[in-house]
Amino acid sequence: MTQNFATLAEIPTCPRNAEGNPRVFVSASGAYVTDDTGKRWIDFDNTRGSVLLGHGDPEVAEAVGRAATGALGTATGWSPLLDTVTSRLLELCGGEVVGLFRTGTSAVRAAVLAVREAVGAPLVLSSGYHGYDPMWYPAKAPFEPNADGIVDFFFDLDVLAGLLRDHRERVSAVVVSPDHMHLSPRWYERARALLAEAAVPLIVDEVKVGLRYGPGLSTAGLLDADVWVTAKGVANGFPTAAVGGSRTLLKPLREVSYTSFFEPTVLAAAERTLARVATGEPQRTVRETGDLFVEHARSALAAASLPLEVAGNGTFFQFVPATREVKKAFYKATEEEGLLFYRNDNQAVSAAFGPDVLDDARARFSRVCDRLAPFAATGPVGEEARYQAAWSVMDGLREAERDARETREWVDRFLDD
Repeated sequence: MTQNFATLAEIPTCPRNAEGNPRVFVSASGAYVTDDTGKRWIDFDNTRGSVLLGHGDPEVAEAVGRAATGALGTATGWSPLLDTVTSRLLELCGGEVVGLFRTGTSAVRAAVLAVREAVGAPLVLSSGYHGYDPMWYPAKAPFEPNADGIVDFFFDLDVLAGLLRDHRERVSAVVVSPDHMHLSPRWYERARALLAEAAVPLIVDEVKVGLRYGPGLSTAGLLDADVWVTAKGVANGFPTAAVGGSRTLLKPLREVSYTSFFEPTVLAAAERTLARVATGEPQRTVRETGDLFVEHARSALAAASLPLEVAGNGTFFQFVPATREVKKAFYKATEEEGLLFYRNDNQAVSAAFGPDVLDDARARFSRVCDRLAPFAATGPVGEEARYQAAWSVMDGLREAERDARETREWVDRFLDD
């Protein structure tokens, strides 16, 4: 296959082969996907973490199939499915109102613009990845507003404190995409105190983490969100995102809709997925199975004296290679063994990872470590590698002790790259 340059997404976010072209997958079931050569992969990408229950989950598939026949409503207008989905989202995530969108990117944009309009101040302080949207492009100089009035503080709370102090009357909101691999509860405690003191609305963008950590927002008890956005894990890979929270702050969205708002197949997938999510069982399975794989990976890497670390836990984890050469060799070896990892980013198992899949994944990963034998004892993972890994997954700086000069140096270095 050659790259289709007639498509605007010339570099799509999807697994790619050695030639740089997208891998073509022809089927998927549970924890496995099969490519066009017949090779069967264990999926740790899971649509960038969106597939929580596993590919082709029978319960979701049955509901979507019924919806496709017209048995559960129509895209023409309102249906009981919509009431059920929105009610479940409010029960899980809280708030006074909720609205649906097709993508997390559009949902976050809508939430931020609504809050800015409701508050009436021009600046939004931001940290984290918020989607493919020019709205989030960096400013010409770090810690300055970009063309859309967004000021990125890159998860550095000293920078946030300074921005809140110097621009308080001009700040309409703070929007944060949480990360639980590179930030500790202490980070959230301090952020919470800063926001409470400044009395600035907080938008929690949980699109990336979705509902994978539990039956609700991952930041519940850590941050007091005025507005929340979620997407991954809401509909097991079907295109659904949601915005919820304060009726006053989200009032500008009261008439926002789109042609496929009532599309029954999407709502059916969301209804069935949310019913399972509400029990917490898929998330427990993901965490337990993921933890067992992470434990094996860490042990195998240590036994082979390989310069790689694993950040995070079974819900979301990330490989941290010491050098670019190690990273290149690692992903080449995992691809040869049929382990489909989300390159450079977060890895996410699904609830379909049963004992047999786990044993298969462990065996394949052990062979990966054997393939990497030439890199044994070549040096430890350093701070630069840890900062680089964090930046790759959260578009910001990992939690660490540093002064203002070091913060500026790290930001300048990664923005230049």
